[in-house]
Amino acid sequence: MIDKNLLKQLRPYRYGAAAVVLLDIVSAVIITARCYCLAAIIDDMLFSRLDREAAVPRLALLLFLFLLEAAFNLGVRFIAHNASIGIREKIRCTFIDRLVSSSPFSSVYNTDLLQLLTRGIDSFDPYFAKFLPQLVLTVTLLFVVLIAAFYNDWVSGIIFLVTLPLIPFFMMLIGKRAQLENNKQWAALTHLSEVFSELLAGMAVIKIYNQGKEQLKNTLRAGEEFSRAVLKVLRIAFLSAFFLELIATLSIAVIAVNIGLRLLYGHVGFLPVFFVLLLAPEFYKPLRQTGSMFHDAMGAFTNAEKVFAAIQKKNTVGGNRCIDFTKAPQIRFSKVYFQYAKQRENALNGVNLNFAAGKVTAIVGRSGAGKSTIFSLLLRFISPTAGNIFVDDIDVTSLAEKFWHRNIAYVPQQAHIFNATLRENICMGKTVDDEKINGAVEAAGLQELVSSMPQGLNTLVGNGARGLSGGQIRRVAMARAFLAEASILMLDEPMEGLDIMTEKVVQAGLKKIAQNKTVIIIAHRLASIRNADVIYVLEKGTVVEYGTDAYLCKNGGLYCEMLASSTGGRQL
Repeated sequence: MIDKNLLKQLRPYRYGAAAVVLLDIVSAVIITARCYCLAAIIDDMLFSRLDREAAVPRLALLLFLFLLEAAFNLGVRFIAHNASIGIREKIRCTFIDRLVSSSPFSSVYNTDLLQLLTRGIDSFDPYFAKFLPQLVLTVTLLFVVLIAAFYNDWVSGIIFLVTLPLIPFFMMLIGKRAQLENNKQWAALTHLSEVFSELLAGMAVIKIYNQGKEQLKNTLRAGEEFSRAVLKVLRIAFLSAFFLELIATLSIAVIAVNIGLRLLYGHVGFLPVFFVLLLAPEFYKPLRQTGSMFHDAMGAFTNAEKVFAAIQKKNTVGGNRCIDFTKAPQIRFSKVYFQYAKQRENALNGVNLNFAAGKVTAIVGRSGAGKSTIFSLLLRFISPTAGNIFVDDIDVTSLAEKFWHRNIAYVPQQAHIFNATLRENICMGKTVDDEKINGAVEAAGLQELVSSMPQGLNTLVGNGARGLSGGQIRRVAMARAFLAEASILMLDEPMEGLDIMTEKVVQAGLKKIAQNKTVIIIAHRLASIRNADVIYVLEKGTVVEYGTDAYLCKNGGLYCEMLASSTGGRQL
């Protein structure tokens, strides 16, 4: 019922939490006083012939106690609701910040990420806004009622004490089953989200291959699985509510019969036992409400483990040195090994590389040779299994990731286009003057595209707006890199999807922009690497040869073999 990680989030709101505890204590006293006031009024009306005029002030006091109790409850709800909003906002921001600072290869990135960010963190609201305040009220009210019961009628107090553990006991028994079914419900919801996501992403392929009916069946099947999971959770919740009501009703009945028999034989006075009888529903009511709210807060227990596991996961690639390289640095791989998880063979085997400052270095090799692994290591997405990577004789792992990324302009194989204007996609949140933007557009060969758009750079692109081809997306990514003014330029297949004329324009722009930068290119097209200062050839994670294009062609090694096997000598 209590999650340590969730409770830790209350520290910034400790004064609010203290106020809730204080208000609940006062509310418990008010409830007890209200019951005694009502019992005294009825006792005086039955045995002391209380007249109407004398009853008015007492009834006014009773009404005041009702209103005061309602006001205190409203105050508790207000404080708890505000704390819940603040805590969820903080957790969500921390979660997003942790995701941004994590490697894309980290286990933090999983299929229910979107669900955790939205529904998962939102499920904490019933826990903070309802369950915890109700739990505090339950504990304080039970304590106050037991004191009042033992003081006025110790027999009823013993009955209270004996029946008290029954409700929490049944809550624990049913709660374990409810937790299991709640986990299954979450898994079914995640699966349904995955099905919808894949359906939307592959809509064009589904239509082309006439698989609409089959995909509809899969979606309906996932929806039915989720519905069944929800119904199982609701069934347990209703069953739990039934047992809680049954136990509370039987307990109150036992107290009522016991008090009635003792009154009948004159063993007790009317006022004290009637006061205890009025307290009986108030004694079991918070227990029933806690049980009901426990089911509402069940999602918080399920999701807290996943959310805080992601937040608390150690980042193994983080340093703390903050260095901005104002000029092109030299990057050196020294006997670097790397092995992916659950893979027997190394992706890299003692690689030694040297990316000279102000030079263009190309990396080529067949699929799976280790080219992308080298880029992932440079981008700090992963860390070497063994060996070191030095930047101007500084170990790259000692650098703060945020500052290291400031020095890198990266063009991936599959660049992402945001649903924004073309200008915003190129600038990536930076405030840049038009002259620099136009220079980047020209260098990336985007002038024709910009001139064809109705609003030029201010034209919306992305989903639901102007679509872009693969080659156009790649050129937008190139423009981003050219505009970044970073000292290190990393290009992964930069000429893929470009026609010959556009390729020449981009090559010229790259040559102009690449001055005074450390440029590293992964290339499959000969035009991308022919003029490179150094070409490294990889085979199964090992550098088998390196040198200029002319030297490698003359050497007659793997590089020549790859050239000979390419179509027209253009594809590697």
